[in-house]
Amino acid sequence: MARFGSMKSYLLDGEYDGATADPEIYLQGSFKLGTEIRPYKDSKDADYDIDIVCRLEHEKESTAPKTVKHQVGNRLKAHSTYAKMLDDEGRRCWTLNYAEQDGIGFHMDILPSVEESWSALKEDYWYRNAIAVTDKFGDIGPYSWTTSNPKDFAEWFYDKNKAAFDDVKQIQKQIIFEKYWQEGLFLDQEAVPNIHVKTPLQRVIQLLKRHRDIRFCNQQNEKYKPISMVITVLAARVYQNELTIYETLRNLIETLSRHADQMQSSFRFDEAMAQSAYRLITKTADGKWYIPNPTNHGENFADKWHQEENGVPHARAKAFFQWVAWAKEDFLDIAERLDEEHYTRFLVSPVNNSKSLTNTQPRGLSFNVVHRQKPYWPLDLNYSAQILAKYKANGFWQGFNSGESLSKHLDLLFSASTNVPAPFQVYWQVVNTGQEAEDARQLRGEIVLSKTAGVGGLTQKESTLYTGIHWIECFIIKNSVCVARSGEFVVRIV
Repeated sequence: MARFGSMKSYLLDGEYDGATADPEIYLQGSFKLGTEIRPYKDSKDADYDIDIVCRLEHEKESTAPKTVKHQVGNRLKAHSTYAKMLDDEGRRCWTLNYAEQDGIGFHMDILPSVEESWSALKEDYWYRNAIAVTDKFGDIGPYSWTTSNPKDFAEWFYDKNKAAFDDVKQIQKQIIFEKYWQEGLFLDQEAVPNIHVKTPLQRVIQLLKRHRDIRFCNQQNEKYKPISMVITVLAARVYQNELTIYETLRNLIETLSRHADQMQSSFRFDEAMAQSAYRLITKTADGKWYIPNPTNHGENFADKWHQEENGVPHARAKAFFQWVAWAKEDFLDIAERLDEEHYTRFLVSPVNNSKSLTNTQPRGLSFNVVHRQKPYWPLDLNYSAQILAKYKANGFWQGFNSGESLSKHLDLLFSASTNVPAPFQVYWQVVNTGQEAEDARQLRGEIVLSKTAGVGGLTQKESTLYTGIHWIECFIIKNSVCVARSGEFVVRIV
């Protein structure tokens, strides 16, 4: 954070014509909320992103947004070092690109703003620090104001965390105290040093952000991935001060899954839907999705969900609902079939920094293995696909579920179903893991056109040969576009 301190001092020392006092400079985003993660190496934006608010002391009504934007930009350009690092003017921010270290760089986004003038908002406690943010449309403008409230949002988020933070901190202090006691040493609990802790809510947000990055890592669908603020605000609203990360994760995903099922059942306005119990995501009568900033309802984190992109209506909304289904599949459905004790132990184990968290995966749950081929078609997942499976033992076929343990030397038959209208092509991908498969050079992972004569290629025969956790996935291709994929069906061979 040394660079933030230097930047803050430099901006504070600037002169901004017409300003009535020094600016206010503060952090916002994941570093402020304690939910930052190490950038994912396969992402096109593999940088740390440090977000800074620069609020100038101008009156909104008498100041043009272009003036505020350029006053901050000109201050940055006046610094010999910052001028070389400064990117082209962004829609809302000025961005400084710092050099990479250990293969990871970072950039600093500086958000020019003034105090929001909406007196009606300021009557609410949570709206008292609302800001008006400069917003440039297109390459040359025009400029306008949009609204936000990162300072009060951070306080709202801390308030959601407070009870769990105090509980986790007390638990960790008790662990330290008992360790000293067992070693025959005495330590006054009041003398235990202040401990840096992450609450289950913060950890779950980090896990889900990493899961999102992996699931949306290819260039075709990366731009549709759910933004961090959507994940953060929904997680915080659902959080009920659960004490373990697994309980927090399970409650959040199950709640989002129920809500997603309800919301995506119809992509049109529905009064009952808009007045649903959770009201996490609503849709207005004019067809726009709405996830408000809880500390400034004028800011909508789903403001792009209704847009049509590359011919796909509601592309970002559909991507969000698909991600919720993947999260349920990857974190909950599989957890029921795998070693839950190990899984829970991993999730609640202390982690001292975000780097170790994001580089560690639960055993058998990391689908991002290097030998797995990435889909090479454009993705437009407007349809669904599911896999059913059965194995043959003692001459009889019997169904089994994803993640269920099976013995070696069984015949397997996977059958996919889909609502994609014919004609279409079917591709399958089998991925093996474990030492036995590696020794036999049978890790596989390639995506291949279906070779079976089952209904349109919707069946795939395999067998259980190698101990380990493996999976199979089905892709439905229509007009050279992947329009449905089943997600991973896990086979655990013991």
